[in-house]
Amino acid sequence: MIDIILNSTTKDIIMDNLYVGIYFTDEKGKTLYVNKAFEEMSLIKAKELIGKTLEELVKQKYFTASATLLVIKTKKPAAVSYITKTNRKLLARGKPFFDQSGNLKYVVNTVYDLSEVHYMGDIDYDSKQNNNNQIIAFSSQMVNIVDFALRVANVDSTVLITGESGVGKEVIAKFIHDASPRKNYPFVKVNCASIPENLIETELFGYEGGAFTGANPKGKKGFFEAAQKGTIFLDEIGELPLNVQAKLLQVLQDRQFTRVGSPRIVNVDVRIIAATNRNLKDMISNKLFREDLYYRLNVIPIHIPPLRQRKDDIEPLVNYLVSRINSKYNFNKQLDSELIDLFKSLPWKGNVRELENVIEKLLVTTTKNIITRTDYTSIEDIQQYDVNPKFILKNYEKELLLNLLPTCKNTRELAKKFGVSQPTIVRKLKQHNISIQK
Repeated sequence: MIDIILNSTTKDIIMDNLYVGIYFTDEKGKTLYVNKAFEEMSLIKAKELIGKTLEELVKQKYFTASATLLVIKTKKPAAVSYITKTNRKLLARGKPFFDQSGNLKYVVNTVYDLSEVHYMGDIDYDSKQNNNNQIIAFSSQMVNIVDFALRVANVDSTVLITGESGVGKEVIAKFIHDASPRKNYPFVKVNCASIPENLIETELFGYEGGAFTGANPKGKKGFFEAAQKGTIFLDEIGELPLNVQAKLLQVLQDRQFTRVGSPRIVNVDVRIIAATNRNLKDMISNKLFREDLYYRLNVIPIHIPPLRQRKDDIEPLVNYLVSRINSKYNFNKQLDSELIDLFKSLPWKGNVRELENVIEKLLVTTTKNIITRTDYTSIEDIQQYDVNPKFILKNYEKELLLNLLPTCKNTRELAKKFGVSQPTIVRKLKQHNISIQK
């Protein structure tokens, strides 16, 4: 244990005055020690954790995931964000320690608080909340990106995140915000590609009342003002028209701008994170992107490699996604090892987003609890031949009924959970040949 190295008094003085949480386990994942910082950030007392394994604690829903379990399985460092039973969001960076014979002896986690104590909420142009911002980093590339993002979170320098569509650029942007001193203020996501070109200036910078026909007489704040003291995430930055690029450059240089139709200068205190899957240097050559804006944005560059170049992340991602979908639909399904091995060999042109869609499709449309390579091949064949979607919906409905039925006392309770009337649920059970007898 840690007491072997430090006496009790010295240990308490050092460990309990750290700003990061410490979570210390043996080679089997049994909790040996947590410091006061971890207790404070997790709102869980050490006495609830000491002596229990991380496997037990995850099953008991103390934590939604564990870096320690990944480290034990692979004997390599890993980083995982997770939610505690007290609804706190934390990031754990797990590191293995070996004895002189090379055997795993301990796992030490440094834990960071990503919770938003007085958080004002995400603002998205499409009004779609994304609650899936989980960090699952096992490959050396992603662990290094997480470490780097933690370092830059404490400064206000502009960040430019690049990478193919679906690699997780928004996840890293949100992670930087959550780990920063600005985390108690808004994180405003703006998808620059989804806003019509004639509206983008007013959406970003706002307008004064009467600035144009149809404008709100009281005027309107833009996204930059909505992000005051927080972070604005400009996704698909390469889609900004040149006239708006010039105004954005002014914000980056002077931290001020004017609303459309107003001479009044608005001062803003925001951190800017931009992202793109386009090659901005090529766009500069073709006069589609301002070179001076590029260098203002690219102060801290972060490139996220595609999933096919970090295959070590695939299995941990699969396990996390399966667990999340099981919890969402009350399933109890797993992918067999042969199918996971197949996934490691696929190119995943749509990256993590494609992997997520494939796994949800598999779990929803396959009736078995152990999903095999054959099941995956069958589903892909269905997609290729464009079978009527009613076939997939019918399977999905039957699967939901089979999973919800054991949790209900009678068909009235089942109907309430399913969101239909009791006669309708009885009819559906008969249609799917599901017995209602216990």
